[in-house]
Amino acid sequence: MILMSRVLTNALGKRQPALSIDEALYLAKEAGIATKAELQRFIVASPSFSADKSPFLISNFFNEKRKYESFNTVKDDITRESDRGECIIASQQVGETSKIDKIIAEKTGHGSNDPQQMFWHNGAYWNARAEGHGTCMRSTTRVILKRGSGVIKVNGEEDLYKRWPIFYNRMDVVEPFYLAGCCGMYDLFIETRGGGVTGQSRSTRLAVARALVNANPSIKFNVEGKPLMVPIIKLAAALYEDIRQKMPKMPGRTGARSLRKWRKR
Repeated sequence: MILMSRVLTNALGKRQPALSIDEALYLAKEAGIATKAELQRFIVASPSFSADKSPFLISNFFNEKRKYESFNTVKDDITRESDRGECIIASQQVGETSKIDKIIAEKTGHGSNDPQQMFWHNGAYWNARAEGHGTCMRSTTRVILKRGSGVIKVNGEEDLYKRWPIFYNRMDVVEPFYLAGCCGMYDLFIETRGGGVTGQSRSTRLAVARALVNANPSIKFNVEGKPLMVPIIKLAAALYEDIRQKMPKMPGRTGARSLRKWRKR
């Protein structure tokens, strides 16, 4: 702000006293200049799901698909047309993995008599309800997935962007949906305790990934009806638990590993 006032005084060619903070802020507002705190507040208040192409938001979260360099992303038109059909129930188009999942669901009684407990999406049957548990550092999280439209609530009625104001923490929470290709298909209810903001987001990421695997076990080895050598969720380490813990302070030391400065005399 002081630099701006100096530039203005040099432009006017007159020696004037430095502007006050209020005057400098007023001139900045008139010039359309935003402060760092205002930009951070704009980023923090941004929603987790958005179709806006702004660089501060997730662009086309429901439409785009993540592309990994290790996979061949070239697809012919016939495959694209077959992937778009999400409500096909014909037995000829059911993959081997989907048949196995259906048989297991019928034998175990998960929605065999009640079709509302399972639904067809992306070439496989999904449970309408699933649960998962995850831990990271000092935080533990339990999540419940219910068939819905993508509503996310944390510890009751708290919104996602209020619980995790930082952008990459929110991305950790919703990334398993992005990898599994089921964005907007479930309502997510999160109950998290202990730890900090980042630890809770990472434990929630693990819990959501486990819940999605419980809802549809075929997503570990099957993506878009094509078997893969490496599961797509495991590629992003969504199913790996971070068991690292902070070491406690040791006796005779200033910390877990650090020692006092040694002096000969």
